[in-house]
Amino acid sequence: MKDLNEFELHYDLDQEMNAQELVEIHIGDVNLPTGKIIVSDPFFSMEQLPFSRTVQPDKYPVYIYMAEIDELHHRIAYAKIKFRPEEATKWILALTEDLTKEELDELDDDEFYGFPVESGLACFLDQETNTAFVKKIDELQEKNSEANYYDEVLAEEFKTYSGKNKFSRELGDWNDHRPNKESDNNVIMFASGWGDGYFPTYWGLNEDGDTIELVIDFLINDFDPEGEDDNESED
Repeated sequence: MKDLNEFELHYDLDQEMNAQELVEIHIGDVNLPTGKIIVSDPFFSMEQLPFSRTVQPDKYPVYIYMAEIDELHHRIAYAKIKFRPEEATKWILALTEDLTKEELDELDDDEFYGFPVESGLACFLDQETNTAFVKKIDELQEKNSEANYYDEVLAEEFKTYSGKNKFSRELGDWNDHRPNKESDNNVIMFASGWGDGYFPTYWGLNEDGDTIELVIDFLINDFDPEGEDDNESED
């Protein structure tokens, strides 16, 4: 089987992003102690494998790109981790290690492998952080099976962290969550476009094949906003 890191499914993400007027917001820095990145709905991260391509362990800036729906309404169109300051010139689909070349060969031009969202939220986190994050959710539910991690822990964080930003809803559209306050390991969370769905993630590379960025496309132009969801946890 060919190494998934060498199996390049190309996409013209630059053309799509530049076709819209988007507001870039730096929402925090994600700590990646192992360089193994998970992109997931935060309440289903225990089921999501890290990508097969890894990065140098370090802290990296995270940006979101807001699309104006109307004067008082914005939605997150893209989320990005930036690894190097230079511009990416090509993008390939980010893949997890469980995929096979045969499965990839079956993809049509307009198809992709991505990750599901069922809570209206998505996130970037390291594999090591994910272990601690899942443990915190489990501990809360062991104390109270009816407890909801979003309501009990995250709701106030979201509101405090981003609720007053003019591009965010009052409940907050992004958050920097630390499962353990004494650790730098964190989960950068953000609203997923119009809400629930299935979304692709792309590695942005330079001409030498170096990893420049990792981008989630929330496909906001592909959905009917009638079914939009606010942040709701399902843990």
